[in-house]
Amino acid sequence: MNYQYSYLIGSLALLVVWFALFAWRKDVRKEMLIISLLFGIGGVASELVYAVDWWHPLFIFNFRVGIEDFICGFASGGVAAVIYEEVFNKKMQRAKKRIPHRNNKNLYLPCLALILLFFGSFYWLHISSLYATFIGFFIPTVGIWIWRKDLIVNSLLSGLLLAVVSFAFLVGPELITPGWIAHTWRWENLSGITILKAPLEDIIWFFLAGMFIGPLYEFWQEAKLITKK
Repeated sequence: MNYQYSYLIGSLALLVVWFALFAWRKDVRKEMLIISLLFGIGGVASELVYAVDWWHPLFIFNFRVGIEDFICGFASGGVAAVIYEEVFNKKMQRAKKRIPHRNNKNLYLPCLALILLFFGSFYWLHISSLYATFIGFFIPTVGIWIWRKDLIVNSLLSGLLLAVVSFAFLVGPELITPGWIAHTWRWENLSGITILKAPLEDIIWFFLAGMFIGPLYEFWQEAKLITKK
């Protein structure tokens, strides 16, 4: 079985969800695009870590990283940013006295913390990419929770919803190209536990990513989520 297109298939499955949200919710398009671009770039950079001990996907162009990494990060980021708002019928209400340039630190600091903790713990502390992911996502997320307790529910449910959506990425290619998961993941470094054939660690990854990304735009904009009428 040729798995060269399997990663692309999974990434495009996520992108279908992204386009559905983008088309349906015109009010969150700016939010989706900004967060999607950030995490699209992050998806490419993080592949250099995950390829070491987590998985070894094939790319359509046979480079160390691929367009698939950007698509996966782009789609995952955008979906995580707005899926809570869509499912629970919420919209943003921005703070009236927000000072844009001063409050940009609400975006820079959590993202910088994620980058330093993730790459630092992997390259300097020499821990596995799984634990580096947990440290990188969880600590900044807790910081957001402490500063904005009203975003905790958004964070947790965004994580849960993205974990559910992740099955399209993980199981979809497995149905089309059977054996992809067994061939691609470095099982000697993982628990070996699967849910509907999806590796447990990847479901956890999407949950952690959703927890961090879900409230990020609202934290940056100092906005509250209110129920749409």
